[in-house]
Amino acid sequence: MRFNLPFRLALIAILFLGLQCKSPKESETKAKAAPAKATPAKAAKAKPVPVAKTKSPDEMIVWDTVAEVTEACDAHLKKAEGLKAKILATKEARSLENTLNPLNEILIQMDRIMPRSELIANVHPQKDVRQAAEICEKKAKKFLSGLMLDRSLFEALKSVKADDLDTQTKRFQKHLLRDYRRSGVDRDEATRAKLASLDAEIVELGQNFTRNIREDKRFIEVTEKELEGLPADFLASRRKEGQKKIRITTDYPDFFPVQSYAKSEKVRKALYKEYLTRAFPKNEAILKSILEKRHQYATTLGYSDFGEYNAEDKMVKNRKVVADFIAKVTKLAKPRMKADLKEILKRKKKDNRRARKVGSWDRFYYVKRIKAEKFGVDPAEVRSYFEFVQVKKGILALSQELFGVTFKKVEDAKVWHPSVETYNVFEGDKQVARFYLDLHPREGKYGHAAEFPIFSGIEGKQMPMASLVTNFPDPSKSKGPALTEHHQVITFFHEFGHLMHQLLSGNKRWVTQAGITCEWDFVEAPSQILEEWAWDAEVLSRFAKHHKSGEVIPPALVEKMRKAKAFGKGVHVMRQMFYAALSYTYHSTDPKKLNLMKTLKKVQKGYSPYPHHKGTAVYANFGHLYGYSSMYYTYMWSLVLAKDLYTRFAKEGLLNKETAMAYRKAIMAPGGTVDAVDMVKNFLGRPYSFAAYETWLKKD
Repeated sequence: MRFNLPFRLALIAILFLGLQCKSPKESETKAKAAPAKATPAKAAKAKPVPVAKTKSPDEMIVWDTVAEVTEACDAHLKKAEGLKAKILATKEARSLENTLNPLNEILIQMDRIMPRSELIANVHPQKDVRQAAEICEKKAKKFLSGLMLDRSLFEALKSVKADDLDTQTKRFQKHLLRDYRRSGVDRDEATRAKLASLDAEIVELGQNFTRNIREDKRFIEVTEKELEGLPADFLASRRKEGQKKIRITTDYPDFFPVQSYAKSEKVRKALYKEYLTRAFPKNEAILKSILEKRHQYATTLGYSDFGEYNAEDKMVKNRKVVADFIAKVTKLAKPRMKADLKEILKRKKKDNRRARKVGSWDRFYYVKRIKAEKFGVDPAEVRSYFEFVQVKKGILALSQELFGVTFKKVEDAKVWHPSVETYNVFEGDKQVARFYLDLHPREGKYGHAAEFPIFSGIEGKQMPMASLVTNFPDPSKSKGPALTEHHQVITFFHEFGHLMHQLLSGNKRWVTQAGITCEWDFVEAPSQILEEWAWDAEVLSRFAKHHKSGEVIPPALVEKMRKAKAFGKGVHVMRQMFYAALSYTYHSTDPKKLNLMKTLKKVQKGYSPYPHHKGTAVYANFGHLYGYSSMYYTYMWSLVLAKDLYTRFAKEGLLNKETAMAYRKAIMAPGGTVDAVDMVKNFLGRPYSFAAYETWLKKD
């Protein structure tokens, strides 16, 4: 569950992190009121139909050919170059009009190609178009790197007197000057050249790293008998006439059901091994090189390591706070983890008397078994209430109600694949945003779940746009109802939270303040809090209906689910701490002294609930090591904030529209115009606290 890095975070981070500009990690621009094809390139013969009118500078161009990618990319870069030249040619005293405004225009040009490049590189069905989008992304990042290392632009920006500027313009200038300094703009020419070179190398390495994960689709082949325990609809949708074996892939729609239901430990273990060896050994050397170059970047700027450098502009401010946070949560969660593992092993021994340990391939299966036997929560019964189409309708309807907007489906919008749906967002009669839903798996597509920004919402210039990219069960390919697991429903809520955050934080003057542009260790909180709605009986009654009888999910079952969800909390939190500690350790250690596998095993032994699985290399397929670098701690840090924010909803009601609108105004709408600590204070009426999270962690 991640969001794709929005533009301002890319601006701040891209030079030195090589981070993805998706997000999150995670764009598509709209083409100038041009007629649109109904679907991607393969549907080129279809008659053009007009796309619903938007306020974007262009009607969104979905790149269907390599030529379209190159043309659009070069056009925006050329415009940005012209704006840059105009700023530098100015002889007058530096001002809002001749420096800040055109600099913002340059960044808007980047906003129109960088997110689109990453989206298309991750979702387009044609490989050559995906590759062309990656090339565009590299071009844009190279330009942005040069922009942020341009001493003349830095001096021009610094020379604008802040006295007469309004509050948000001062913030734009102040933060941009900070980011310029963190890019090394004030260093000598040789140092700036070195930093630019490192940045370009990190970007290319990172693209290779993520591509290798995305394209390495592994599988096992098993008999139907070996899949005992899997739901009938799962088996029916994968049966092929004349074939004795069923192919099970590492894609989510296969992986999670097998891990959750397959009685055969051998099958679960075999699939998990394939999952944890994706992109290995290809990504071994690539990751090591990324870590080396990030370390060089940080030390060139005078920091001890990349972890120290990367923490500076986050809520934590320094890496010691990160280390202390990981230690604090670990101390609280480890006893609970041990208790969970003891109970899981006890249950496993009922199936295998000789069992001596719990493997990662046991976690879903036995946690579900215990919840079924101890709390009366049968996962097969639960999933029978979550037919995918109804889940989607329910989440969309609830979001409209809570946040005071209306979604209207655009039937003839141009999209990159026929399965993608398009929605315009209205407040009253005014269209304020657009989003795309790309919800089901296919070859060559991003394999997880993420929100991909497309446009940042700029007042008078462009509406906010974004796409949700997931891999949920596909109703069109199911021989029966497309049933989803409850954890997938939670994921849908989470990612839709990112989507709404992006869309409702637009209409800003400065592009670096539009969209999900708060501090990075806060970005998960507005999506994590929405997961709470997936556990509320009143909310679920709106769309959780039995796929055969139509019966609404019984409140008693939801209550049992709520009681059962506490079990396994210890192993879940410690698994997150393992990933947090791994990302932190890799980036806070001198790469010359770093052995990826030895460090993995050491960190896994200290934090993970599960032992290392021989022959696997999780660092080769842990995509956040590129996208989030040293910052995986942010998931749990944000959860602390989300649990605190939720206290107001718990008191005033999850369906309280006044509370939801207050939340929208204080947390979602500000974008990057307010510090995260102040957003939380504005909503809660007090500073944020660790207390709600600690209570949650300890609560049974």
